[in-house]
Amino acid sequence: MVGAPPQQPIISDRFAVIDAGKSTLRAAVFAGDHVLAHQDEPGGLPHPHAPGAQEIVLERVERILSRLGHAPYRTLVLAATGVRSIGPYETRLRDALAERLDCEVLLENDVVAAYLGVLGPRPGVLVQAGTGSVVLAVDADHAPVLLDGWGHVGGDRGSGYALARAGIREAFSALDGLAPPTTLTCLLLGEDPELALHDLYSSSTPIQCVAALAPKVLQAASGTDRSGAADGADGADGRSRRGAPDAAALAVVTEVADELVATVLAAGRRLGDPDLASLPVVAVGGLFANDLFRDAVAQGLRDHSADIGLSVGDGDALQGALLLATTRDEPITRRLTTAFRP
Repeated sequence: MVGAPPQQPIISDRFAVIDAGKSTLRAAVFAGDHVLAHQDEPGGLPHPHAPGAQEIVLERVERILSRLGHAPYRTLVLAATGVRSIGPYETRLRDALAERLDCEVLLENDVVAAYLGVLGPRPGVLVQAGTGSVVLAVDADHAPVLLDGWGHVGGDRGSGYALARAGIREAFSALDGLAPPTTLTCLLLGEDPELALHDLYSSSTPIQCVAALAPKVLQAASGTDRSGAADGADGADGRSRRGAPDAAALAVVTEVADELVATVLAAGRRLGDPDLASLPVVAVGGLFANDLFRDAVAQGLRDHSADIGLSVGDGDALQGALLLATTRDEPITRRLTTAFRP
């Protein structure tokens, strides 16, 4: 975790925190543990290395903070996807924010805030599966282990994006006659596959648009039919219908869950605890709100060792971002932030 000192002495007791994932921007202002204001916006922040990213980030951060109010701040904590190290781009962004806001700025990856939000500054394993996926593990004796989080090109193997993309491929394979028929074709592509594909390729946020189809893959895999028709409307009584699970969708869910399980077990091996006997494993992210996916990951871990338990985190990344500032001297917090240093 790297901070930039403010230009003037700090007199505020308020902390502004921003959790910037791939699909959502969430922010809050704290005075102590009390939340003074909270704001959510759709859309995340661009990768720090993307052309023009700094000005976009500065504009969006200033805009959401102006809506929150309660300035001046002692510290701004920006926990953002894409921050994998503090290099020249990240340093310029941090310094520009500090200059504009006239306060200390801490810049970190959002998975560290998620970890602290559910586990606090103590050893454990965080499994995050939303639009992207990442595993962050730490104990008292080893360097932290950070696995995946490489984005949709290099990784995110256990993510909503991976789940939806695999489902789309199965839908088109069936359409081309390369695989048996599947309800994924109707659910994901509708009545006009060419139009569906055009909409995905022409979107300004293609990763998020693809990942947004993950719930439909899970719906097909669980046999939940909301309509019996392609438009996804509820039945006459407004309730979901239960049918036979779609084999192709179920295979996709199993494959993506297995990828996530393999990543968690790899983290355990790196920490010298291959059976994860001494570390709690906590899951966060939108995919774990689905019973089928959560159970598939939990079962995969149990198949390796009956002692591995998977719990769903009930903390919040905004609280975790606050802890980045207020527990920065705790050993585990210090270790977690070093996971993103060169």
